[in-house]
Amino acid sequence: MYLDSKKLIILLVLYFNKLSFVYNQRIEETDSDHVYDLVKVVQNYAEHIHVLENLKLISEDDKYFLNEVQNFLSKNFYSSLVDLFAETDSIKCVRDLIYLFENVKSPDGWSLKMLDAYGKPESGILLGNFKWLGEYDECLSVFAPPKGNTSVGNFHGKYCTLQVPIRLRNVSLPLLVATCLPESCNPHGLIFSSIANLKMKSKLSNLNERIGSALSNATLTCKPASKKLTTAAIIVISLISFFLLLAIIGSSITAFEYYAKENTTKFTIFRISDSDKLSLNENIENISNADSDAFLIDTGNQVALPVCFERCKPFFNCFCIFTNGEKILNTSVKGQLPCIHGIRFLSMTWVIVCHSYAFGFSVARNLAETIDYVDHWQFQVILNGFYSVDSFFLLSGFLVAYIFFQQAPENDGKLPWFYFYIHRYIRLTPAYMVVVAFWTTIYPFLTTGPLWLDNDIDHNCKISWWWNLLYINNFQPALDQCMGWSWYLANDMQFYIISPLLLVTLWRWPKVGYSFLGLFFSISLVSSFVITYEYKLIAGLGNIVDEAKNGADYMEMWSNFFDKYYIKPYTRIAPYLVGMLLAYYLYKRKQNNANKLNLITLLIGWMIASGITLACLFGLYHQKLSLVASSFYNALNHLGFAFGLAWVIFVCITGQAVNGILSWKAWIPLSRLTFCAYLIHPIVIFAYYSSMKRLIEFNHINMVMSYFGFLIISYAAAAVTSLLFESPVIRLERLLRDKLINFLQR
Repeated sequence: MYLDSKKLIILLVLYFNKLSFVYNQRIEETDSDHVYDLVKVVQNYAEHIHVLENLKLISEDDKYFLNEVQNFLSKNFYSSLVDLFAETDSIKCVRDLIYLFENVKSPDGWSLKMLDAYGKPESGILLGNFKWLGEYDECLSVFAPPKGNTSVGNFHGKYCTLQVPIRLRNVSLPLLVATCLPESCNPHGLIFSSIANLKMKSKLSNLNERIGSALSNATLTCKPASKKLTTAAIIVISLISFFLLLAIIGSSITAFEYYAKENTTKFTIFRISDSDKLSLNENIENISNADSDAFLIDTGNQVALPVCFERCKPFFNCFCIFTNGEKILNTSVKGQLPCIHGIRFLSMTWVIVCHSYAFGFSVARNLAETIDYVDHWQFQVILNGFYSVDSFFLLSGFLVAYIFFQQAPENDGKLPWFYFYIHRYIRLTPAYMVVVAFWTTIYPFLTTGPLWLDNDIDHNCKISWWWNLLYINNFQPALDQCMGWSWYLANDMQFYIISPLLLVTLWRWPKVGYSFLGLFFSISLVSSFVITYEYKLIAGLGNIVDEAKNGADYMEMWSNFFDKYYIKPYTRIAPYLVGMLLAYYLYKRKQNNANKLNLITLLIGWMIASGITLACLFGLYHQKLSLVASSFYNALNHLGFAFGLAWVIFVCITGQAVNGILSWKAWIPLSRLTFCAYLIHPIVIFAYYSSMKRLIEFNHINMVMSYFGFLIISYAAAAVTSLLFESPVIRLERLLRDKLINFLQR
């Protein structure tokens, strides 16, 4: 791939300067203030230019340009570096830097370790390898001994990164180079701020502009040596520990009662005539030959719980991991729709595999090659992975309506609507808020590394966590959201809030209910069309590769698509409505005792559903759509996919196809953990990728292997979260409800 960015070449020259200076130059003291001047810097600079020229990466004008830049850097790099530290740090930092350079040939090798920890130009630059991470642990482990009786030395290494924005083709990418500095240094801001004032004579009219744009935005930032737990983190850890303590108490009570019952009960046999005793441990024949007036009596010691635990046992039992685990693992399908569990779990696996690929781009060393992996018709399943969320919307709408229509004949469609909302809020919010608190306060302290967060708290969550608590965070810009993937929960709650308007009208006044359904469908379709047309949005991500190849800034395109269309309730409600409509249709069909579909109708239904679904998934591949076509696609694609999936659910429930696969009992426990898995899996993925100290080769083998690890760990963490937070709160809410009902009935 041809690298048309001269900025990258400039930075390479800068880097060669630095290495040559470190390894080849001697520092000479010129005055008592420890001010030094570097004159000769790069001895083999001409060889580097020759290599670049042979690779046809530079022209004659570029060669002249690089020579001019070289002359400037050789005279200004060190002084700029010293000026930066002198302005922002104490003189000790500058002296420690000089001490480092003086000891390049030190016999104990500590300075060489610091220099070895620097990020160095690697292979694959033309493939997008712009992150030279160096050796993070080696840098931090370095210790410089003190210099005599002075304050110089006696420092550890501090890992820092030099970041320079560049452009490869039409894609903005940051060049990141690791540096290892004395811990006495604390640089921040622009490292080459003086470049803007540079005036150079050149036959190239835009030379100054090119130099300024290449170097004036370079920044140097350092990783903190250690981070102390914040007060918020300590509070969250205490809260989690409290729930863990309740789980231990509840589980201990259950275990105590079980083993006490098994091991403390003894029986003896009494004869009325002589009161002789025969132990049950005697031979069965002896017992059977006993007098006919013998009888059994329990004489074992009864072990009871303390009174305080006995009274609180129902409360503690809500937190028992044995009881809660048994409910999660229960595979009984009585009164359930087993195929729903299979669809829910498989949809969750689809979400995780898409996020595994999406987040993996941030640690890929071959970014330019990723286009070749993405540009394949099979990869449309990943690019169009947002349909997995449509599956959740459809299932949510279907289950809400299905349960309502099953209960409606018994109570004439009357439900305690206040409890209808409270139950939903309590069902979701506690576990959700615990994960938000963990992500906000504890996640930054999990580990360290060159790619790990520098902050000790997620500032978005610190500021806007209440948006999540109220389930309105989908109206925030993506960059301001706390736990950006939680936009789905906000949409789902908003759909749930308006669902009674449709449920009650469909039950009591079907024509009015159909009218409301039609109105909401129309709002969704029209708003999707108008928003796409007005803001010139892309038609999903299916043809994003073609857009990128044509020079479009697809990151900006995706940001606009996400903020204005992807996460808004009025553009995503269609699948939820399809789910409600399916539930109502199945209810009416059951009322009318409808027969199964005949073979011809079944085949036609499969052909139509499969055609629509496949068109949604693969229809954009290498298609250049006009703005009007993109608007129609965004208006109809979610609705089309939802109808295709609704057909699958219909034939499963009516027992006419694929029900055996989707109704496999093994899906049931995994399906129950889906909510927690959705909350947790991005944290697992982020933690893995952010803790890396080496970039990875982006290919399908690596991504798939990582995906299976993410899947297993996410569901394991989801099981812990469900046992500690989700299940106890659900059971506690049910306990309080029953107590309240019993109290009111007295």
